[in-house]
Amino acid sequence: MGKFSRDKGARFEREIANKLKEVFGSRVTRSSGQCFSGDTRADVDCPKFWVECKVGKRPNIKAALEQAEEARESSESTKTPVAICKWDRDEPIASMRLSDFIEILKSIYKEKD
Repeated sequence: MGKFSRDKGARFEREIANKLKEVFGSRVTRSSGQCFSGDTRADVDCPKFWVECKVGKRPNIKAALEQAEEARESSESTKTPVAICKWDRDEPIASMRLSDFIEILKSIYKEKD
C-alpha cells in the first residue's frame, strides 16, 4: 500500500474517531498504525464497538466486517464488530450483522420501557 493510501486511511480513521467522540467522549482513541507484535487492535477503540474503517474507490464492506469479527474474536473482546466504509467523495456507511443490530435495539428499547 502506498503512502497516499495509508495517509487517506489514517485521515478517515481520525474522522471516525472524532465522530464517535461526540457520543463516547474521551473514551475513544484511534489505534496508531499497524501492530506487528501479534496484538490485535480495532482501527478505532471505543466502548461497545470493535470498529474497522475502510476508505477508497470501492471498499469491500463484507471483507471489512469479517476482518472486524476475526480481529475481535482473536482478542477475546465482547465488543460488537462494526465496519465503517467510505467510498471516495461519499458519506460513510456503518454495517454490522443483523443479529448484533437486533440486540442493540432490544437493549435500547428495554431501557426505555
